[in-house]
Amino acid sequence: MLRAGGLRADRFQSLGDHLYLGLPEEQESRFVALQRAGPTSQQLAAFAAQPPPGKDDLFATSFNLSVDLVDFVNRRETRAKGPASAGGVGSARGVAGMYAAAISGLGGRGPLLKPETVTEFTALHFPGTDVVTGEVDNFALGFETSGLRYPFLGATAFGHPGVAGGQGFADPASGVAYGYTRRRFTFPPSGGAPENDRLAAAVVAAARTVR
Repeated sequence: MLRAGGLRADRFQSLGDHLYLGLPEEQESRFVALQRAGPTSQQLAAFAAQPPPGKDDLFATSFNLSVDLVDFVNRRETRAKGPASAGGVGSARGVAGMYAAAISGLGGRGPLLKPETVTEFTALHFPGTDVVTGEVDNFALGFETSGLRYPFLGATAFGHPGVAGGQGFADPASGVAYGYTRRRFTFPPSGGAPENDRLAAAVVAAARTVR
């Protein structure tokens, strides 16, 4: 049985895609290697102007700056073992499918999460400034409270970005499940790439128009 982030992958096979924690050998041919960031000269200059983090710096530790992340995620060993922090392999459709299965169900099946469960673990638990990044960030139980980052979402929207710039979230208020992946890393490596601001807003607006 395939599993993805604790959710059974067969719950959203109707999307014609999968999301894996532990990519099976027979699926290797579908994997496309991630590419390194292509920073502009201005981005490189701004990055170089910042004081370099020490080996015990919280930012360096949290973002694994001592590790070549591109090399790490492109290793077959990483994909096979599927570490939860960086071993997920899937398409944007697969990411969206996981969130859709959670809040609304797929393939004729009901949602994996009860409404009261969604309410409980999307409640704001850790608001304020992130001591790692220095940016304002707000967390529920294991997820970011996406409605504060993307104001066009409902208060119970939840999700998380990927270090390469991808983004996934579910918005129970609009019924939207969103997934976005990038082949090329953003620079510097961080959370959801800035294009998510426009793309996610357009997706939610289109969904509200259809409804």
